[in-house]
Amino acid sequence: MQGKTGKAKKEMVIESPQQFKYVPVVEEEQDGAGAQGKVKPRVVEPLDYESVLMQRKTQILSDGLRDMLQFPLEDFQVCTMPRQIRTLYPSIPPHALRDAQSLFVQECIKSYISEWHVVNYKYEDYSSDFRQLPNKVSRPDNLAQHVFEVDEDVDKDEDTASLGSQKGGLIKQGWLHKGNMNSAISVTMRSFKRRYFHLTQLGDGSYNLNFYKDEKINKEPKGTIFLDSCMGVVQNNRVRRFAFELKMQDKSAYVLAADSESEMDEWISTLNKILNSSFELAMQDKRNGDLHDGVCVWVCAHPDDQEPLVICSF
Repeated sequence: MQGKTGKAKKEMVIESPQQFKYVPVVEEEQDGAGAQGKVKPRVVEPLDYESVLMQRKTQILSDGLRDMLQFPLEDFQVCTMPRQIRTLYPSIPPHALRDAQSLFVQECIKSYISEWHVVNYKYEDYSSDFRQLPNKVSRPDNLAQHVFEVDEDVDKDEDTASLGSQKGGLIKQGWLHKGNMNSAISVTMRSFKRRYFHLTQLGDGSYNLNFYKDEKINKEPKGTIFLDSCMGVVQNNRVRRFAFELKMQDKSAYVLAADSESEMDEWISTLNKILNSSFELAMQDKRNGDLHDGVCVWVCAHPDDQEPLVICSF
């Protein structure tokens, strides 16, 4: 037989999501016959949300996400609208309400002549699908596209100045037929091989024309034509249609051929623009170097000095 323990058991009762309360349980009472004790449950009152809102009014109003709360501030509005008469003459006489004796008749007359009370719910637009929610903040339709230097492609119609000013990047790429100069003294139709050419500009401003076996340019190129040694690009249709020739400084030449006349013109125009821009930059550097030769620099030791100190470099 169990005796009295003399200790009060504790049981956790949750009144609300914000409150946790330990409620003591009445001690078990046993009679002399050893009957089981009776536990008297405690009545837990439900949470009064209105009182909680009133107690935490300051905290709720200062919340940064006030619009997302479940209980918005002044969510509805009651307005009065005058009743519109849809007939030429009113169906209720002017003194009908005053002459009516029955309460039921008076209420019926009021329902016909009283003004309309309209309840407008301010947040009714938020009760539909989330894709139709109102957007108070103006947002751009399209996100701004960020263009980085490694992703920039030079336009085909770009002028010479822009080609000369850009440092690094892809200029042009495409399929061409390359003549094999090592097979014989002169290039023949059979010596042409189809290669994928990749025209790029290096960081130092020089241009390289790399050619690959296929479009996988991440591999090592089969060869490279250094355009710094190129003197000019001219059309050459003697060995193949739509062919053009790159004349190098060592009297050698590279013969390339396109698949159409338009592609040939594009390649010739792009290569000549690059050569002209490189030539203009070289001439400008030369002129700048000539200007630095024989420059006289006038230096005054003090503003009160009348005779300057002349430093000449030749």
